[in-house]
Amino acid sequence: MKLRHGTPEEAGVSATATKLIVARGQQWIDKGIHPALVVLAARKGVIFLQEAYGKLTPAEDAPHLSLDAIFGLASLTKPITATCAMLLVEDGLLGLNRPLQEYIPEFVGEGKEQVMVHHLLTHTSGLAQDDVIWDDVVTQGLNFDEISDLAKNEHSAIHYYLQYAIEAAAVRRPGEWMEYSNAGIYLLGEIVRRVSGNSLDAFATHRIFEPLGMKSTRYILPLELQQRVCLSPDNAPGDFLNDIEFMERPSPAAGVYSSARDMAIFGQMFLNQGHYGDVQILSPITVAAMTRNQLPGVRAKYFGDEFPEASWGLGWSVTAEFKGEIYGEQLLSPISYGHGGGGGTVLWMDPEKELLLVYFSIETQTSEDRPILSADLFMNMVVAAIKDY
Repeated sequence: MKLRHGTPEEAGVSATATKLIVARGQQWIDKGIHPALVVLAARKGVIFLQEAYGKLTPAEDAPHLSLDAIFGLASLTKPITATCAMLLVEDGLLGLNRPLQEYIPEFVGEGKEQVMVHHLLTHTSGLAQDDVIWDDVVTQGLNFDEISDLAKNEHSAIHYYLQYAIEAAAVRRPGEWMEYSNAGIYLLGEIVRRVSGNSLDAFATHRIFEPLGMKSTRYILPLELQQRVCLSPDNAPGDFLNDIEFMERPSPAAGVYSSARDMAIFGQMFLNQGHYGDVQILSPITVAAMTRNQLPGVRAKYFGDEFPEASWGLGWSVTAEFKGEIYGEQLLSPISYGHGGGGGTVLWMDPEKELLLVYFSIETQTSEDRPILSADLFMNMVVAAIKDY
């Protein structure tokens, strides 16, 4: 199944409810919740809703946002990096239950021999948290020009950060808690680079983006695509994504830039159990493993909150007890899965309802260090619009 445009009726969705969703999106812009927003919803492979609101940049003379606008995905990058790793698992080059030290030998220290590859995919490595690691990086100063021992497929900024991620202390026994970790995903991206022999950007482009026709998606965004990037106001939560240097930095945890349509294709590939049209990216078995709860009974810590069960797959958040700070209670099914990104991006799939949801926004407001988004409202409205469930 490939995505195609169609009517709400073709998708088994109420046309009246769809019009209300379109109107509600404009209200979120008018209220100042977002200066820019692209929403997309597809069911049974039919895109029945796709709208763009607001402007491309904060400038007064900025053009209106187009449907093909490119957004910095921030942490929505993580399931893409996870997919790269799982491709190497399928290739017989990477083992989920093998020690991280087998692939990054310099990852040494007390208790660190217990960290397995799957712990990186589920945020259960037990390493010191990102704020501690990043404070060390900032304290030492970010002088990337002094690095002289780079491999041909390495990026200096990624190399620099990785040194601190590699040296980070193990503060918990692996598997005890889920604690959301950018450092763990950086290590995962480094494994992809070392095992594949290619940069993360080149590997993902060759194995995922090009086969799927995701022409607006890259870890390193070329100059011709940078002009389509939707920019945040200065000092907004996602303003770091405005930086040209960041657009050209292949961060495994936050570096991908993409359009709503491209990420809908990526999501539909998962709903199709690894296929998209005539292209097979993943095995259905791999998709099943990535999208089911791999952490039954494992507690989670997330932005200061604790949850009785993490409910996390291999790279994807799975809807159950733990929903994070953006989503809250949902009408989505318990087997739905997805991911969000700081700055305002969300991709969510519900295989039970054959539903795909994309909410790409520019986040400008926070309350008690939490983003103010309407993604949960959008998702619930779309689910409630289904008529033939």
